[in-house]
Amino acid sequence: MNGTTWRPGGARCALGWSLLFASCAQQDVVKAHPGRPGISTPAGPEFYASPSGAPSGDGSVTKPWDLQTALNQPTAVTPGSTIWLRGGRYTGGSDRAGFRSNLTGTADAPIVVRQFPGERAIVTNSLDVRGSYAWFWGFEVTSARQAATGTDYEYLVGAHAGTANRLINLVIHDGPNTGVASFTPLYTSASQTTIYGCLIYNNGTHFNLDHGLYLQNDVATGTVTVTDNIVFNNEAFGLHIYSRPAEGRLNGFDIEGNVLFGNGSISTPVNRNNEILIGGTPAASDIVVRGNYTYREVASGFSPYKVAVEIGYTEGSRANVDVLLENNYFVGGFYINRWSSATVRGNLVYDYGGPMVLTDSSVSGQTWSENRFYGVSTRSTWQQSPNAPAAFRTWEAQTGLTGAGRYEGSGAPPTLVIVRPNQYEAGRANIIVYNWAQQSTVSADLSGVLNVGDRYVVQNVQDFFGPPVASGSYEGGNIALPMAGRTPPAPVGRAFTPPPVTGPTFNVFVVMKSA
Repeated sequence: MNGTTWRPGGARCALGWSLLFASCAQQDVVKAHPGRPGISTPAGPEFYASPSGAPSGDGSVTKPWDLQTALNQPTAVTPGSTIWLRGGRYTGGSDRAGFRSNLTGTADAPIVVRQFPGERAIVTNSLDVRGSYAWFWGFEVTSARQAATGTDYEYLVGAHAGTANRLINLVIHDGPNTGVASFTPLYTSASQTTIYGCLIYNNGTHFNLDHGLYLQNDVATGTVTVTDNIVFNNEAFGLHIYSRPAEGRLNGFDIEGNVLFGNGSISTPVNRNNEILIGGTPAASDIVVRGNYTYREVASGFSPYKVAVEIGYTEGSRANVDVLLENNYFVGGFYINRWSSATVRGNLVYDYGGPMVLTDSSVSGQTWSENRFYGVSTRSTWQQSPNAPAAFRTWEAQTGLTGAGRYEGSGAPPTLVIVRPNQYEAGRANIIVYNWAQQSTVSADLSGVLNVGDRYVVQNVQDFFGPPVASGSYEGGNIALPMAGRTPPAPVGRAFTPPPVTGPTFNVFVVMKSA
């Protein structure tokens, strides 16, 4: 594509969808800016933990600690340290709830817990993050107990306390409850949490309570950042930012570059919840939803009130405060409800049938511009409550949002390939492909991710630990990605509905530099 770029730091699209699609023909490629990760890592002492390690170890490569001992921060582990997790399965923990981290670094010198290069470290119990300024990076978290009980609140990864902790490029799957939670019975005391680049799938056993991510936040203590995660085939919702009365707060979220699909598809019977839901009883405020991607297959069977994205869900009459909804690509429609201030611009919405956009009875304080809508006009509808579903122009007249954007007709959008470089790992990127033309392969330009001569592998996220779909030595320019569908991983240890195969219409890949 000519000149369309994605910033690797803020990762914000330089062109809105209105310009992006006006400048394209058969295939659109949102090309990554050349560059390397913009986030530096600490260079301090290095220690080791191993499945065969022991409390009596000294953290050396020959006498590693067990994982819980390492997470207790022995005296030698000072701010700026890195604890390498050697390959294998880590079992046990501080108690039945699993492993608990008390690691505490500083803002300038976080403590890093990271998978050792070339090995596969699997934490087979939940991880409860309690310290501050600690980064958890690149390893796998799953559960030895897939069956949940009525009193079992074992979130696979919990970040309920501490300041500026980060979850980076983790693979979080097959837990009995929510995948990642920052949520407590009153309100979370965690602040400035970052959830970045994680694969989160097959979590939960309750069709309405167990999500990919379940989050709360108080803006007074800093923004929660949720960026470049791939969240799919969880039991209930994908991203659930929600609170009931006298529980948490919903203030201060920066949600950017995430991919969400198939959430709710594995429940029995299938209950297609939202890919993204934001709202609850307390008013939500200071919300940014930018450059995110959803997908739903044609026969997803969702109800009019389970569109792909619901921004501003409320339980009561209280209005939410402010939201920016910008440059997102939503397949499956969206609902925006009760905001005192909302900016909705540059989004692309495609729906095969059913609600394209639902709005509340009042859109006062909302500004819409440069949005694009695709879908069969006789089946895709716009609706302002309590009016009946209507055509686009009628909805514009009802709402007064006459500059909201443009209905592009019944055809599908052009094929789109998005490359989002990883901010922490050179040579790594997420690649998102909407292949409406049903091509057997598509091209992805990786010149902003790899250098000529770099060895690389490309994994389909629906078979992340399987054989790569592409590999080799990078010769510059484009590589070909096969769009054939992969059978998604089956949930472990429970009854389930088989998750849908999304290819060749839609696939998500991760490219990684290899040795």
